[in-house]
Amino acid sequence: MLLSLGIENFRSIKSPLLINFTTEKRLNEDDLPYNTFIQNGNEILKCLVLYGRNASGKSNILMALRALSYLITNSDTFKHGEKIAPYEPFIFDIEYKNNPVKFEIDFISVESNLRYKYTISYNSFEIFYEALYFYPENVKAKLYERNKQKITFGDYYRGTKKKLEDDLLPNQLFLSKSSTSKVKYLDDVYLYFTKYFYVSTIHDTEYDKAIIRAFSELIQKDEKLKNNLLELLKAADTSILDFSITENEQKIKFAEGFPEEARKEILERYKYEVLTSHTLFENGKEIGKTTLELENESLGTKKLFAIGSLILDTLDDGGVIVIDELDKGLHPLLTKLIINLFNSKKNNPKNAQLIFATHDSTLLDTEIFRRDQICFVDKDYEGGSVFFKLSDIKGIRKDIPIDKWYLSGRFKAIPVISEPQLKF
Repeated sequence: MLLSLGIENFRSIKSPLLINFTTEKRLNEDDLPYNTFIQNGNEILKCLVLYGRNASGKSNILMALRALSYLITNSDTFKHGEKIAPYEPFIFDIEYKNNPVKFEIDFISVESNLRYKYTISYNSFEIFYEALYFYPENVKAKLYERNKQKITFGDYYRGTKKKLEDDLLPNQLFLSKSSTSKVKYLDDVYLYFTKYFYVSTIHDTEYDKAIIRAFSELIQKDEKLKNNLLELLKAADTSILDFSITENEQKIKFAEGFPEEARKEILERYKYEVLTSHTLFENGKEIGKTTLELENESLGTKKLFAIGSLILDTLDDGGVIVIDELDKGLHPLLTKLIINLFNSKKNNPKNAQLIFATHDSTLLDTEIFRRDQICFVDKDYEGGSVFFKLSDIKGIRKDIPIDKWYLSGRFKAIPVISEPQLKF
């Protein structure tokens, strides 16, 4: 469960930016009791929504989570001298364009229920700083701290030291490198990001197809996931009665001498066939059922099938899912349906979290979100991202029309539009 995220000098985020996923204590939001949960003495938000004009930095906040997760999962494979790809500093200020990127994340592990704070700072080729602390008995304690290649260990660290330190390259995270050694506590953190953390910031049909392919195999083995996905599709009024997944490998025939690499790529791309079942009519009467390839369903249905699998998987394990433009391709009522799954005691018993960006102003509703769940991202004079919550603005009562006030510019974070002077 995320408690806070700090970002500095990453893409459009110049100055240190802190996002809290805990509640604002002074707010009276008793009419939304299931939008939060208590864990280790913290009242934590189940959802966080980001609003802002185009190019304000909403996506960059989400991409910071993706960059951090990517480095933890993959940096142990980086070769000597290889660039650290997610090094993307703020480039509109000479002082910052060569400075390190810094992330700090505070969270509670799903598996151990322990609280951790993890910090990294890096440039194109080197990790400058890395530290992992945790809170046994609610008291902060060091597991390790790294300044460039020098690592100091705390009393709670349980694992090999010298070999891991000697084998560590300047562009690799110690947390990532230690993953194969299954060091106590460090392994808990590594599994949190690899098993319970999912970030989706890509928007195209090929990406959705890739998600469907990945989950098709899982759905075949997991009857509960299949039934829940079908229930979600039915609740969304897609008219789908059922769906089936079959493997195509035996159906695809290749000419003799067909290139092996191309054959593998095609088999992977079309490995699974998803067929949806619909009611068949004749003269206005139901006479049976007919099938339709998922590819021929509407864009919104395909989108729901793709992200629905991700969301149900997250709800099942109590993880965190981050989605840029959650509403893309979905009717506003379907987006609300997804949000309500998380802000629910029945459908979210393990307290999974949803973080997303959107332009859908119909979701700016205090009957859906607490005021500390609604976030805005704007830009300052130099192009740096500025973050604030609705709860940070004084005098905002629950009975005001939040959506109308936002679109009128009272909260800023909207584009200043002027009429273009076109020449023909």
